[in-house]
Amino acid sequence: MYWGWITKATLLALLTAVVVALGVWLYLIRTSATETRVVFLSVGQGDAILISQGMHQVLIDGGRDGQRLLSRLGRYVTFYDRTIEMLIPTHPDADHIGCLAALLGRYQVEVVADTGARTDTKSAFLFYRDLEHEGTQTVPAIGGTALALPSGGRLSLLYPYAPLPADVPETNEGSVVARFEYGETSFLLTGDLPDEEWFIPDLGHSTVLKAAHHGSQYSTSDALLEQVQPEEAVISVGENSYGHPHATVLSRLSARGITILRTDTAGDIVYTCRENRCEREE
Repeated sequence: MYWGWITKATLLALLTAVVVALGVWLYLIRTSATETRVVFLSVGQGDAILISQGMHQVLIDGGRDGQRLLSRLGRYVTFYDRTIEMLIPTHPDADHIGCLAALLGRYQVEVVADTGARTDTKSAFLFYRDLEHEGTQTVPAIGGTALALPSGGRLSLLYPYAPLPADVPETNEGSVVARFEYGETSFLLTGDLPDEEWFIPDLGHSTVLKAAHHGSQYSTSDALLEQVQPEEAVISVGENSYGHPHATVLSRLSARGITILRTDTAGDIVYTCRENRCEREE
């Protein structure tokens, strides 16, 4: 009698736990299918931007440190998802692609959008060698290319206008510029583009600006800010000897009442998108 009572109670408890767990699991599946996150990953002095929507991942750059990138990705990409649907190296400098050989060791990358520019560095050699070895599909990273995410959101490449030669003399000038739009919110992602003056008429307004080149004094001009009119500016930066972010850029942003967000002080900067807009997590 006593044993039977314990069995029934235990069974009831187990069934209750299963129902609760199933409810949580279904909730996670439901939210992961409809929620989108835009994450400016804190990877030190470098760039890494993750656009995550359930089992669909787009990664723009990755920084220099492979283990740091993988650790950060593990916070937002579920452990059983080992696929990056699209990888976009904005340009082949080490602080943007130095970690990507490590990324290829952990994740299967389905498509790489590539400008064609190359640098004579070990990190670039390893990354592009491994891409070729894996047989990863590559497509040109040129203006006019667009990717629509399954549950809403559109990533559009704005620049460069054509594939670049491998021996482009200044890689920053060929940096990919992209815009991600989700409902009423848009993100302008400028890579390391050093001078936007000639490019400004094509930009339009964006809610969030990723300040180019880690807040370099040669980027994020008054003319750019006047055109884009961002509410917030994200600066991907870490300890460095370049003076990034430059005081001039910080003053420009502050003078316009633009909220300044830095990965070296705030860590990962996360926007959650749902119901036609994106909001920053505090």
